[in-house]
Amino acid sequence: MSFLLASTGAFIGRMNGRDYRLIEKYAPEIECDGFELMGYEGWFGDSDSLVGYINDLPYRFPTLHCDKTIGEYLTRENFGEAFERFRKNCYVAEKIGAKLLIIHLWNGPISDSNISANIKGYARLLEIARDYGLTATVENVIANGGSPLRHWHTLAEKYPDVTFTYDTKMAQFDFDNEKAFLPENIGLWKSVRHVHLNDRIGGYRDWSSYRALNIGAGDVDFKTFFAGLDAVGYSGGYTVEANAFRPDGSLDLDGLNKSLRAARRLIEGRKMTR
Repeated sequence: MSFLLASTGAFIGRMNGRDYRLIEKYAPEIECDGFELMGYEGWFGDSDSLVGYINDLPYRFPTLHCDKTIGEYLTRENFGEAFERFRKNCYVAEKIGAKLLIIHLWNGPISDSNISANIKGYARLLEIARDYGLTATVENVIANGGSPLRHWHTLAEKYPDVTFTYDTKMAQFDFDNEKAFLPENIGLWKSVRHVHLNDRIGGYRDWSSYRALNIGAGDVDFKTFFAGLDAVGYSGGYTVEANAFRPDGSLDLDGLNKSLRAARRLIEGRKMTR
């Protein structure tokens, strides 16, 4: 059975100061097989303190979501800063026992405005990750200019060893969940190593509805999506990334757990035995 993680970003964020030391407070209440560590920009200045804290916790952290600013530095062609930040992420991942990285290869308002630089920079990210024994996956992040799936195709053509993380909310922004299993995109799935499960409600590229919702609270057709996973023989892991913050900053961990239980039912209901 594939493992099911919860993203620490679901309950550690701007509204509680992005304080990673709160993980120990909330983690015991969350019904998952382990956690995906959401790495915020300010955490990597004192990497050893972060590593020491994580390693003292009684939980698995198989995946690390890299600092999202890395992709922005690539877009600006500040490759030195991007690679140094990525190396620090790799150091933490290796030390906490993570094996898989999730990268926003393009990100933020600057997004994919200089996508050739992002694609060029991936070659070095791949080398650095391999130095640490890690798998560096590129997420289908919302792109202001182009199509995330088209960028995946470009990466796959240039780097045959590229690997991906597929995010259902990100895909729904471009209505890509309806396209992901079309014949022209099926070949991409041989490179998908991880799936982020979250929901979204809203129109095509509607920035007013960006929030990651609990499974079943939005427009993603998860039944059809999981049928597609069966069809392509997907065998990787999953992370629920639903945002557990209420508007007042309090946490709805019951809602997050309902989302995790819904995800587990979907995973266990797959026709294929994994």
